[in-house]
Amino acid sequence: MKKRLKKVLSTFVVMCLAATLVFAGCAPAQQVPAASEQPSESQAAEPSESATNIESATPEEKSAEAGDDVVAQLVAEASGLSDLEALAFFEGLADKGLSDAQIIQFFIDLPLSDANKQIHDMYLEEGLDTYAQAYPAGEFYDGFEWKSGMGTEITGGFTSNSLKLPFSDDYVPLPEGPIGDPNKTYTIGVVSSGLNDAWIGNYQDSIMYEAERHDNVEVVYMDYNFDMNTFSSQFDTFIAQGVDAIVTWPMIEASSGPPAQRAEEAGIPVITSDRVTSYPDVTCRITGNFPANGAQNGMYLVWKLAQETQGKEVKANVVLLRKPAGSTADTIRTGYFLKVCSYFPGINILQSYHDQDNRQESYVNAQNAFQAYDNIDAVFSGDCNKAAVAYEACKEADRLTSREGGKEVIILSIDDSKEVYSMMDAGGIQMNAPYTPLIGDISLRAALKILAGEEVPQDIATPNIPMVTTDGAVIFGLQTQKPDQWYQYTFGPPYEA
Repeated sequence: MKKRLKKVLSTFVVMCLAATLVFAGCAPAQQVPAASEQPSESQAAEPSESATNIESATPEEKSAEAGDDVVAQLVAEASGLSDLEALAFFEGLADKGLSDAQIIQFFIDLPLSDANKQIHDMYLEEGLDTYAQAYPAGEFYDGFEWKSGMGTEITGGFTSNSLKLPFSDDYVPLPEGPIGDPNKTYTIGVVSSGLNDAWIGNYQDSIMYEAERHDNVEVVYMDYNFDMNTFSSQFDTFIAQGVDAIVTWPMIEASSGPPAQRAEEAGIPVITSDRVTSYPDVTCRITGNFPANGAQNGMYLVWKLAQETQGKEVKANVVLLRKPAGSTADTIRTGYFLKVCSYFPGINILQSYHDQDNRQESYVNAQNAFQAYDNIDAVFSGDCNKAAVAYEACKEADRLTSREGGKEVIILSIDDSKEVYSMMDAGGIQMNAPYTPLIGDISLRAALKILAGEEVPQDIATPNIPMVTTDGAVIFGLQTQKPDQWYQYTFGPPYEA
């Protein structure tokens, strides 16, 4: 079956060849979330409303509610602890019979502690609580639980990269073949950005994969190349054309809101991926697992330091290499990392650097950090680009084993480029919190279900994936993955060190 795919692309689309792809991770900025959106943190100290109706629930719902209540109770118990008491509580989670998903959720739901005044004040002064409350929580569609090995191997239609889509088999499932009225052709407009970016290029690959499974679906692609004025005009073009739905990766929240609103008011459902727009009433939002990224970075750092100190105070001097100020990926990831760290007074933030999702800027910031501070214990990296340049700068400064006693500098990573996994193999990066770009297929399936008349939740969460560590360690009861378990889901072209 040969699919008719109409590609309306900007002049930048020619840059989608794999040789031109760069490792820019989960790319550029987004502004302050609208306060009207749903909170991303569960209200841990209070049982969910549905718990009051548990007698009428199914066995599966009762089990889920009971699990939520257990996590909420543990969070409430931990919230007043600090330092070694908090550490002992975290270590005791391994004996509580929690699933890996519940352990991740426990660390996501931890409230900010005032045990570390510096981190507490930094969190509040930057308004990170506002961002955390604003990002849509979403639900896992039909109670989905991700398992390693799931997914479909493809060759990317845009990039020719060899990829494995982790959620294609079972998440928001849609059978192959025509959707809705088989005698009608449904036209989907895709407004995305920057096919010269590895993350975005592979995101587009995953959309194309799903489109090709349905012979009465036509997809029109537009690349706004990180220019929000172009984003707006492309939305208006699709509105004028009367497409059936629009799927988009909205780089900046504020400026993407009005075009999304115009589309919705014209009767065209809008489905956003990863980022959100400032218009809260889009039809569907596929939300990212940003909270799990930051929380697991905090988990690993605290656990690693505790392994080193053997029962003494958890202490570290930390540098933050962050994404653009005000971007969702930065505020949520950094905020949840800081919340976990806030329980430990001995963790000190030396410096917080932002860049505009520009690898060279990240590299300069990393170089400056290693020149300015001779006592860096750990580097928190807002994406895998920053982790890679942190490793490069640390190595060039001859600082890889510069900590007290000759211990290695701890470099924390988020995202899944093949480059960062090569550095894990080399021993320079100790952990990575997965965040795959291969979620475009979820967005398109949601759009097609909506057009076929199915009821779809407004917010669909991306599953929280356990972190990857070099040796697959068990951390506070969480079984982490080894690099070779997750490598199949990494993005970008092959990387040669």
